[in-house]
Amino acid sequence: MAIQVLMPKIGLTMAEGKILEWKKREGEWVEKGEILYVFETEKVTFDVEAPESGFLAQILAEEDEVVPVGAVVGLLVKEKGEQVEPAAGKTRTIPETVQKQVLAISASDTGRANRPARIRATPMARRLAKERGLDLESLAGSGIGGRIKIRDVESATDKRPREQVSLQIEEGKLVKLSGMRTIIAQKMLASKIETAQTYMTVSVDATGILESREKLITIVEKKAGVRLTVTDILMKITASAIALHPIMNTRWAPDGIVWLDAIHMGMAMALEEGLIVPVIWDIGRKALSETAKARAALVEKGKTGKLTPDEMKGSTFTLSSLGMFGVEEFTANINQPESAILAVGAILDKPVVVSKQIVIRPMMRLTLSYDHRVIDGAKAAEFMKTLKALMEDPILVLA
Repeated sequence: MAIQVLMPKIGLTMAEGKILEWKKREGEWVEKGEILYVFETEKVTFDVEAPESGFLAQILAEEDEVVPVGAVVGLLVKEKGEQVEPAAGKTRTIPETVQKQVLAISASDTGRANRPARIRATPMARRLAKERGLDLESLAGSGIGGRIKIRDVESATDKRPREQVSLQIEEGKLVKLSGMRTIIAQKMLASKIETAQTYMTVSVDATGILESREKLITIVEKKAGVRLTVTDILMKITASAIALHPIMNTRWAPDGIVWLDAIHMGMAMALEEGLIVPVIWDIGRKALSETAKARAALVEKGKTGKLTPDEMKGSTFTLSSLGMFGVEEFTANINQPESAILAVGAILDKPVVVSKQIVIRPMMRLTLSYDHRVIDGAKAAEFMKTLKALMEDPILVLA
């Protein structure tokens, strides 16, 4: 009996996953626990290990295909030539053609010599070959029985003379969008189209923030085992300001405005592959040390690709900082379905006027992007006034 390889459910909210890469080809042996394929969901990639040792008899979900949780994406068999039969109680029925097929997994099965009269190719391989102007008859398939797969089409494309490759643009080359980049593009475009984004900026004297960090850094490290950052303080202060202005913690709905009780802080985080927004849940009820610990854990998971979909959903307000890059001021797109996002610039020493005297102070620019369908300009201004006051006198929040 064939061993079914399934699309796993990672977290409570995951509904589907996109196959990014198969680490093994049909006919190859795989050991239990060895990485069999990689999938992506909500901007995060996951490695899936083989549930048992065996030959990869059939790949039922091709690379770039999106399949639901619990779907059968591949089949393993213990012996060469073993008949593929469906296992009971699974979420997806194996196609009848696959159930009846007798797999002869050997080198002699590949190549064009034994290929049936009708060229065998996956639907996505056929489409890609058509787009790139390739004749399927000219390709040698790497799948069972010479079946042509996406990788075969891409390999043939790479071997063509440069001027013949349709996907190349002038001196560059078109790079296929990853699942993460596709999701980012969709969300950013929707943010611009579906919200009435408006912006508001204030300058903040960050002296109190920096002094507070110096005083609290040792205390937090003893309590939470992590190093307190300026971002931790900014998120905690922002949450306190939101609590005083509940309109900032809302969502637009077709029938009205949803007012949310708990404040779940999203923190924009840049990875090599793209932008993600992990969430610190109920930050309003967390102490500063707990906030720092939660932030550190999410950052570590993000860097190692271990964030789950649940840890990147449910935010009610997002803070995005580019201060580490020296960016003084910027606007951020609202992270839907939220109503606002705060963009934090770098803290830089600048001359300012205090009591009619020019002095040097560490200044920081904060820019609020808000959905004007939900939040009026005056309400946004009141929030920013409170936020500025709390950040310039953080003892009111951090004490």
